[in-house]
Amino acid sequence: MKDRLTKSQVDRLGERLRNKKYNETDLKLLDEFRRSFHEAYEITVNAIRLRNKAEPSGRPAKSTTAIIEKLKRESIRLSQFQDIAGCRIVVGTIVDQNQIVSSMINIYP
Repeated sequence: MKDRLTKSQVDRLGERLRNKKYNETDLKLLDEFRRSFHEAYEITVNAIRLRNKAEPSGRPAKSTTAIIEKLKRESIRLSQFQDIAGCRIVVGTIVDQNQIVSSMINIYP
């Protein structure tokens, strides 16, 4: 994406997707929007690996289908989605969990 979409553009795209009034160009815009989270995802995953010696699982970006389905079932604007990209860390104990949470809070205060 040469220029990032504005919040208003993202929300209008979300409305077209929600109302099934989208075209191929909109799907390309959504794909570019999804990809815009890749760098943040990689930075976070690498921080988890280096700092916590843990191997996160997850997805660099929520699928197009999952985004459209969420738009249909929830009254949320696309710009408000907080789970476009995400990862999960599976640990064995609550102590391990709390250590990773503490570490992540220190990385991202």
